[in-house]
Amino acid sequence: MEFDSLPEAYDFYNIYSWEIGFGIRYGSSRINPAKSKIRQDITCGCEGKPRRPNTRSACCGCQAMIRLHRTDDHGWYIHEFRRDHNHGLAMNIGEKRQWWSHRNIDPHTKDLVRNLRDNNVGLTKTFSVIGSFFGSMENIPFNKRSLRTLCASISRDHSDDDMRKTYDVMSEMKMKDPNFRDSCLVDDEGRIRALMWTNGKSRMQYQQFGDAITFDTTYRTNQYDMPFGLFVGVNNHFQSILLGAVLLMNENMETFEWVFKEFVSLMGGKPPVTILTDQCRAMEIAISAVLPDTTHRWCKWHVLRKAKEHLGSFYSKAAGFRDEFHKILEYMVTVEEFEHAWSILVEKYGLEDHPFITQIYEVREKWAKPYFAGIFCARMTSTQRSESANHMLKGFVPPGSSINMFIRHYSKLQFDRDQEENYQEMRSRLRGSVLNSGLPIEVHASKIYTPNVFGLFQIHLFQSASYIVREVIDGHKFMVKHVFSERRQKWSRTEYEVTADPEIGYFKCECGMYEHMGVLCGHALRVMISVGVTEIPECHIMKRWTRDAYRDMPAHLTLYQKDSPAMKSTSFRHSALYRTAIEIVRMADTNPESYEVAMSHFLDAIPILTETSKMKDGLGLEERVQAAGRVEPSVIFESSTLRPDFVAPPKRKELGRPTTARNKPGYEKVSVPRTKFCTICRSRGHRADHCPSNHNKKPRREAHCSNCGLPGHKKTNCLTANY
Repeated sequence: MEFDSLPEAYDFYNIYSWEIGFGIRYGSSRINPAKSKIRQDITCGCEGKPRRPNTRSACCGCQAMIRLHRTDDHGWYIHEFRRDHNHGLAMNIGEKRQWWSHRNIDPHTKDLVRNLRDNNVGLTKTFSVIGSFFGSMENIPFNKRSLRTLCASISRDHSDDDMRKTYDVMSEMKMKDPNFRDSCLVDDEGRIRALMWTNGKSRMQYQQFGDAITFDTTYRTNQYDMPFGLFVGVNNHFQSILLGAVLLMNENMETFEWVFKEFVSLMGGKPPVTILTDQCRAMEIAISAVLPDTTHRWCKWHVLRKAKEHLGSFYSKAAGFRDEFHKILEYMVTVEEFEHAWSILVEKYGLEDHPFITQIYEVREKWAKPYFAGIFCARMTSTQRSESANHMLKGFVPPGSSINMFIRHYSKLQFDRDQEENYQEMRSRLRGSVLNSGLPIEVHASKIYTPNVFGLFQIHLFQSASYIVREVIDGHKFMVKHVFSERRQKWSRTEYEVTADPEIGYFKCECGMYEHMGVLCGHALRVMISVGVTEIPECHIMKRWTRDAYRDMPAHLTLYQKDSPAMKSTSFRHSALYRTAIEIVRMADTNPESYEVAMSHFLDAIPILTETSKMKDGLGLEERVQAAGRVEPSVIFESSTLRPDFVAPPKRKELGRPTTARNKPGYEKVSVPRTKFCTICRSRGHRADHCPSNHNKKPRREAHCSNCGLPGHKKTNCLTANY
């Protein structure tokens, strides 16, 4: 038989081997002096001998083969055919598919597998998807072992030269997004210790919503076992927004100091007002050193997540304890209410000396909701938004991902969150609001707030109907009292003081709700309605919760926004340029032809102005504002952007079966020393080894010399050791 090419001959013999029940592979060949192949053997898969005796190798010296020689027209023909085998043959389809030549994956299926694996589809689901393409699982021309081998090869391709590929990924992102920024921390050997990145959308969002953020780390997201930190904020729709991401080699104080310094630097030098984290001691010290003006609070969920484990039967079986406990955690408004309710609960259930209750009470200023009053947190008391974002991230990123694939998958999560935000933006622009009371102040709130924030405002407005107002000082001081005060629990506060400044229309309630979340409380709304206020005062409208919270200009042009304070004192030169530019924009926006003409002239002017604007006389708007100290310049730290010659961190692989359980962070002691409890009598002030109730404790055994047997010294100090 003759064939046009070697692959054609291989496929023919492979079909024959399938029918007989064995597998094939390429054997020896011969090359002529012109470096062209003139002979090729295609042998049985059991051809040859094992490399060493006593092995599991299937090679048994089988002689079955076909030998191909060249034809005159550069084709191939079968010169020799050996039929007999010296081993058993496969008897059914399942056995035949175990031969390497019969479980080959075609290129189109490989592309499908690569796309599925790049989107974090597991091995079993990938095999099922391929089975649906072939009609059923039985029709797949390869087995699951071949698929596992292909997936391992794909993972190795992603991991090889990881830093260069990461550099290429970030370079591609910088080309698409000029405001994309990255920074890395390396050691003396050029090995990555930390890598942080953020895009232009996140940096723009930080300028509007970076006043209150959360930071949390998660684990088992990459093949280097590097903890992944995520900065998360909340936008004007009460949605979580991703502000920045960082991969850390360790979680010590020096690394966290670099993380927070670099995050502020990438965001333009503006520190957050409030940051919520877990109770990691290294993180606490780093924040106090790097962000001294930022209020640091702990996540309430991290502090209380072991309540069920430590409280035991009190939490699960005690009638009413769990409901009362969570009511104190969720519905307390003032510190006095919290302290009073806590003392009643502890006394009622006899928990005065309980270790867990005592320890969390000692650090209540860091996590309890009433102690957040007056501190703007955008209605956040925990890092739940970071935890949710980390959970969503694991839906995009496989556990053993390389750094370059991790960044690609993270951008998919960023796109997913942007799409959700775009939906809410469309909803706030097109849809109306349903009014409950019809009050003028509610109508005004529906026009300025986003739908989600307006829904929260309506809840506070509904609650305000349960209060009555008593004027103490004419127009300046009011007392607001709940109409059903006698029905409230005895620890619940029923009367609040509201002070007013009629000149600017500012109403301050002692509950601190407006300062905490930026939306008026029911007490202040009750006073406003009683004095005839029909619209929310300008001083009580926090721009971050409004429909027009986003600025349409880039970050370096925010000075030229119409509501910017710097625009109130401009020079004649600036005013003339501003009026002319606005006039050009008005004319260019009339039709496509005008737009093309204006844009072409603008683009031609940019290179010329780039050169001429290098010489600054100090009279420009930006220079004058910076000289006045109104804009903080970007802070520069000792960091650098990623380079392809950097070295990837060492890979860490734990022994045993991989787990998906969350690692426990290495928390150290908190800043406030916690009370120690005995594990025997559960009393304070001593440990089990000094407990009076421990009658079975053994006296400490005195050390004896192993040479002479006498107490009081060791063999190294024995006087008779040298004799």
